[in-house]
Amino acid sequence: MNLTGIILAGGKGTRMGNLTEKNHKCLLKIGKFPILAHLIFQLNSFGVNKIVICTGYLSGKIDFYVKKSLNKDLKKISKILKKKKIKDPKIIINKTKIKDSTSQRIFKAKKLIGKTDLLILYGDSLINLNYKKFQLFIKKNSICDIILSVSNPKEKFGVVKLDKKKVISFTEKSYDKSKWVNSGWIFLKNKILNKIKNIDLNFEHYLFKENLKILAFKNYFYYLPIDNISDLKTANLDWKNNKKNWLNYI
Repeated sequence: MNLTGIILAGGKGTRMGNLTEKNHKCLLKIGKFPILAHLIFQLNSFGVNKIVICTGYLSGKIDFYVKKSLNKDLKKISKILKKKKIKDPKIIINKTKIKDSTSQRIFKAKKLIGKTDLLILYGDSLINLNYKKFQLFIKKNSICDIILSVSNPKEKFGVVKLDKKKVISFTEKSYDKSKWVNSGWIFLKNKILNKIKNIDLNFEHYLFKENLKILAFKNYFYYLPIDNISDLKTANLDWKNNKKNWLNYI
């Protein structure tokens, strides 16, 4: 399957506190490697060798890392995971404005994509995607325009029920099997690029304003969006304990 990878890495990551005052969120480290390196290693291992990184905030730092250290880090990750050396990916930095929406970032990357279909990733989400099943799902549903990977994450908080001021029950963190969230890996047919406009609206919201055929691919395994410092600590602990948490299917 011939795909171009798109990594959305333009936001400021303000919920990371002072960690992102002088460093981009996608360059924060899990183990000894930036989040960005983990994502590119994953894409590259799946055979996606052309990757466009849509930047905004601290674009220069991302560009510097890609040129100076990325390929070295990919080789180190490959050695840690005891995988064969992978081909150095072709990385294109597409600098956009800091305030651009995700729709605008993808719109401005259209000229760099060519005629291939797209695999769009958030630059801060870790997912243990079974790529072979994902590919098969895409092939079996070729009439679809877009396929979203969705996950069923554990609730972050316990639920308290009240009767006025009185606590009548408390439920520990659990999985609500009816709730599925966008996991941040989105397959998009090339022809849909013509529908994307330079509009100040998040990409997910924009998709549903168009009359598109959208299906969901359910991921039942590891999923962790790095929303805050606590999530980053969790990812580091998971990497320390099991370095294949989000790389099992490589």
